[in-house]
Amino acid sequence: MDLYRHLKGLAWGFVQGTGDEDVFDPAIHLSYVPPERKFTMEELQLVQSETASPIAGTVPFPLLSTEGVKAYRRAMFQQDVLNHCASSPFPGTLVLRDAVRYSKFVRDFWTHPVTLRIVSEAAGIPLEIIMPTEIGHTNIQVKGSTISEMKNNLTTEPTLERVILSPEDREYDPLKDASAIIPWHYDSYPYVCVLMLSETDGMIGGETYIKRGDGTAQKVEGPQIGHAVMLQGGEVEHLAARAKGVKERISTITSYRSRHPTVYDSSFMTNIRPYADLNSLYPEWITYRLRKLNDEITYYLNRVEKEPQFALDLQSLEDLINKQVSYLQQTSRQMIAPGFEKELVERFGKPTYYAAPRIWETVQSYSEFEILAITADDKRLWLPNSVYWMDLQNSIESIRLGKPLGGVFGRRIWGGRRYYMGDELLRQGLNELFLDWLASSGLWKIYCESET
Repeated sequence: MDLYRHLKGLAWGFVQGTGDEDVFDPAIHLSYVPPERKFTMEELQLVQSETASPIAGTVPFPLLSTEGVKAYRRAMFQQDVLNHCASSPFPGTLVLRDAVRYSKFVRDFWTHPVTLRIVSEAAGIPLEIIMPTEIGHTNIQVKGSTISEMKNNLTTEPTLERVILSPEDREYDPLKDASAIIPWHYDSYPYVCVLMLSETDGMIGGETYIKRGDGTAQKVEGPQIGHAVMLQGGEVEHLAARAKGVKERISTITSYRSRHPTVYDSSFMTNIRPYADLNSLYPEWITYRLRKLNDEITYYLNRVEKEPQFALDLQSLEDLINKQVSYLQQTSRQMIAPGFEKELVERFGKPTYYAAPRIWETVQSYSEFEILAITADDKRLWLPNSVYWMDLQNSIESIRLGKPLGGVFGRRIWGGRRYYMGDELLRQGLNELFLDWLASSGLWKIYCESET
């Protein structure tokens, strides 16, 4: 299938241009130079799994020309985009999502075959965009305490307004200060392209650090304006350092998966469920997942037709079928009922949702932890008839057999204490359900009392 034609033909509800944006032209808006260096999984002492490309990430490389940066900013700062796509998780930060519904330029830039070829070459594997809502997710650091104030402080022309740095700012070290804008984590999707749309001269921070196999950190410099970085974020653990010294910082991110049908797609929606419109997100999610499944099955159907003897390799067929079953199950598990999702996020709050792994580490230090966790699981105090209990038993059996467990924290061999439902829900990236389970066990109450 021609991916470009397919993306063009999808009914994403695009506004076909408002007159306030440019028409994307690779000859004008791109200024691509291949990355001077790529970090391989082997170089970083990381084990390359079946879901991975040999390339873990790249150094920053030129992607947009000066005109391209200005055109992109003009497209993003149209009133239609700002009115429909802007939200603010906290003062001074504006997030734009679903801009492709209102900007033809943004859509055409990211879906153009030239752009897709560039990101694929950088990643070392043919890529395609995850789904429309993950095109051009934009994070904006700008002055203002409300969405309206921040909108008014945006300019289409890149400007460089420096902030006087304190001695503490100049000594900032995200590996020591634990003040990264995004702590150590794996991305929800296998591959990401991060593109910088702001001037960065005088900025301190903004780098990405990749955790090497020996536990040390590999620094990847933050991109300059118009430059991009490719990262296999779903496979390598990394953190994003906080940027200091500039008033404006605008970065835009698009997520990808491998186009090759035999490369497993290890995607999760953990990072986006709390703030996404699930009624819009879920149809996109199930569409792309079923299309991936269809590609996988078609590939193996053609192989069996050409190589009948493949059907006699029962172990390979069993592995193939189990992978597809697991893929469908993961697809379903990520789609928590919108009403229940909203109820849980409102009950515990978004900051708590994202802090769920840290909270789990904390409660394990309580003297009451083991007895409360064992009781909660043995008596099935939480959603006793849910499918997650079968998931828990399957994971426990995998642990017994010495098999690694895959999840939002990568692939790990479990060792040590008993494996609880809390571990299973966090493995699947179901933070809101984990918090609900934690509350039913009594551990949440103790945690809240200890934090006051």
